Amino acid sequence: MSVLFGQLISRLQLSGSPTEREEILAAASNRHVFTCHQLGIILMNLKYSAERETMSQLLAPQIVDPENASSHLLPYIACESCAVRERIVGAVLARGESTIA
Repeated sequence: MSVLFGQLISRLQLSGSPTEREEILAAASNRHVFTCHQLGIILMNLKYSAERETMSQLLAPQIVDPENASSHLLPYIACESCAVRERIVGAVLARGESTIA
């Protein structure tokens, strides 16, 4: 794990609210790209299902390997309902399709 990514995860873990976590990730998404594995780690460090869905949509344009969404994200979101898992993976896959078109 890179130092910057580790700092991002630490900030998420220390944050006190969903709004604060969204601000942290919005700022990070303006400057960085992420792998599906990294997105999985980010989602695992969010407290609520709704947050995980929203942040997957926010970060989807910054994912460099959307083709790995199913295999790399599912272990991190296994506790979610099937519908939520589908929406999270779907957001990343849709990003991949939009860059191919």
